[in-house]
Amino acid sequence: MSGLSGGGPSPEGGPSRPAFFVRFYREFPSLPESGAGSPDGPKRGDEESGKFVILSRAGETHLVLSPMAFTPYHANIVYQYLQQEGRGRVESASSTGCRILSPEWSVHGGGHYVMQHWLHHMKLHGKSSAFGRYDAKRLAPFLDAIPTDLGLDGYTLELE
Repeated sequence: MSGLSGGGPSPEGGPSRPAFFVRFYREFPSLPESGAGSPDGPKRGDEESGKFVILSRAGETHLVLSPMAFTPYHANIVYQYLQQEGRGRVESASSTGCRILSPEWSVHGGGHYVMQHWLHHMKLHGKSSAFGRYDAKRLAPFLDAIPTDLGLDGYTLELE
């Protein structure tokens, strides 16, 4: 699982960039026996794919990615990130969505990701049937940071 990264002062000493956090569930926290090294978990090969959601809270943007083996629905990602990790309260995670009980959190759509490791390329595309198409404008200030924050230095990022 990739860690969170955050905003802060720009490297040039200019104004702070908005707070941005990325979480990539390569190893699912509530299933420690599964993961990249287990027979049941995803393996990093030539290509990885899964789903993602964009969440926000008080000026923060959170991009959360997960393989479908861990979270088959976008609502499962929201539930894991907020409820299971103690950031907020969520109920009724299913294929039709979920209800966020913590009013400070909002979902700004979701979609699918593909990482083509042999090309050093990552693509965010599509939409969530529960939350709608992701809002690319929310990611625009962070486009250069996303691959690095995911541990994919040197990768290009495409938004479709």
